[in-house]
Formats: sequence, structure tokens, C-alpha cells
Amino acid sequence: MNVFFETNKGLMRENNEDSLIVKEFDNYCLYAVADGMGGHNAGEVASSIAIEEIRNFFDESMKKGNFKPPLFIIESVNLSNDKIREESFNKEGCCGMGTTITMAVIDKLNKIIYIGNIGDSRAYLLRNNELKQITTDHTYVNELMKDGKITAQEAKTHPKRNVITRALGSEEFVHADIFEMELFENDILLLCTDGLTTHVSDDNMLEIIKEYGASESVQKLIKQANDNGGTDNITIIIVDNIIRGETYDR
Repeated sequence: MNVFFETNKGLMRENNEDSLIVKEFDNYCLYAVADGMGGHNAGEVASSIAIEEIRNFFDESMKKGNFKPPLFIIESVNLSNDKIREESFNKEGCCGMGTTITMAVIDKLNKIIYIGNIGDSRAYLLRNNELKQITTDHTYVNELMKDGKITAQEAKTHPKRNVITRALGSEEFVHADIFEMELFENDILLLCTDGLTTHVSDDNMLEIIKEYGASESVQKLIKQANDNGGTDNITIIIVDNIIRGETYDR
């Protein structure tokens, strides 16, 4: 398994409010992207808190043993949410801050992927030349689409297309969607913030990954997003289950 990742502030933002985790142990791997929101630097604070809390809890859980990925996702989300809200109430300039989170826990021994998400950062799985979105966006326009009130094409230009309906820090209790699937040889897992998906279509993402492979696709996808406007921070993690390679800890 090989992992490639990068975060980029894009062309329009003064700072990068995205954060990420790439963490690997013998039997379990953790990957996550977070897209912060809030005034001044509060979004950056929120995403950093979420990533730090999840990383630390993962380390602690690995040391204790008896690790259960779905329970880990639930408990790490609760810890992150509590910490973000605590900082929001107690620190000037952080009121109302929040962040998306999309994480993947891979059980290498049993070949299972567990995905947890809150917000509109996404997880995709590329299998048999088909790129499938695993997560569901927690956004106002997605709710409208599910109710049949607007089309997918109308959602792309809707004035409230950036309104998030679920985020860490937004409520006292926040529920994460959790997905479980088998991991097959040659699968490619993609986690990304909406700085990518706003400017690069699913079809275009698939074309780039197929043409350049996992090792070069992160850079190519970021370039494509920036060439198409680069209005937001862009964070990408690609996990390639073809080649054994270096492991990273970030």
C-alpha cells in the first residue's frame, strides 16, 4: 500500500484552513482531511484541533489494543467536537468556528475500509475503472437535491451551495456517517476537501488518476483545481493498494 498527499492553499485564500492526517501502524492505517470554517484564523484552528484530537486518540487506542474502527470514529468525533466547542467558547476570535472531517480507517489484516464523515469533504473509491463517491455531502443544496427540488446541475451554481448542514463544533452532539466496505487489491482510495471537488468533476478526477497513476495524481489534481479557479484550499490523500511503499506520519 502506498500513500500520496498534499495540502495547498489555492489561489484566492490568504491562509490554509485545511488539515490532514496520514498515520500507519502494523494492522491499521488512519487517513483524514478536515476543512475549517470561521472568521479570521478560526477555521484553521478548528481543523487543527480536530486532526490533533483524532491523531492522539488513534495513538492511544493503538497502545491499548482491542481497537474497533467504528467505535474509534464515533469517539474521536465526540472528542474533537467537544474540544472545538470548548476553544470556541473560551478563545477570542474563535466563536462559531467549525470544521468538516472525513476519515478512513483501514484494517489491513481483515481488508476492510471504514469511512466516517461530517460535512462536505469527500471519500471516493476507484475500483475497476469506476470512481464512486462513498460519502454524502452534508450541505443545503444536497438536501434540496434529495428532495427533488433542484437538479445536480442547478446545485453547482446555487447561491447557497457552500452552506454546510453538519460540522464539528456546530452542535453539542454531531453524528458522523459511517461506511464499511471490503478493500480489494488495486483499489485506490481518495480523500479530499471541497477545494478539489468544486473545480474538478468526478469524471475529470478519474481521467487524471487513470492517466498519471496514484503517485503523480495528487499534484495533477491540485494543478487542475487551481487552473479552474483555485477559490479554496485543496487537500488530497490518495491511498493506492497496489504497491507496498514508504509509510508516512504527519
